[in-house]
Amino acid sequence: MSLRLLPLVAVALLLCIAPSAGADPPQRLTWEELPQLVGKHVSIPLYNGGAVAGKILEVQGDALLIDVSKSTDPVAYPKGPLRVPRATLHVLELHGNAFKHRVAGTPNRRTTIHIIH
Repeated sequence: MSLRLLPLVAVALLLCIAPSAGADPPQRLTWEELPQLVGKHVSIPLYNGGAVAGKILEVQGDALLIDVSKSTDPVAYPKGPLRVPRATLHVLELHGNAFKHRVAGTPNRRTTIHIIH
């Protein structure tokens, strides 16, 4: 490899690695382990292509109850309580380090959690 191309290769490699550097590796939790997330902020992709974000209020036997604060479809999923059926919940994204607790310029950490049925 030519020495002139080495800096370009290094920059390209850095750009590929940098976005994933702040992300935590995906985790797997069973439904019975989800109560530890009550009170946490999450994003949930929904089966119809939409998504909601909010705080987990309760883990029920057949659904996850979330207080929606953001929605990609406010008509179908308005702000407030929403039951996400257990059968349709396969993955969620846990938001960490609220803005007021972060050091300026640091990324907001997110962890992907796969639900084991």
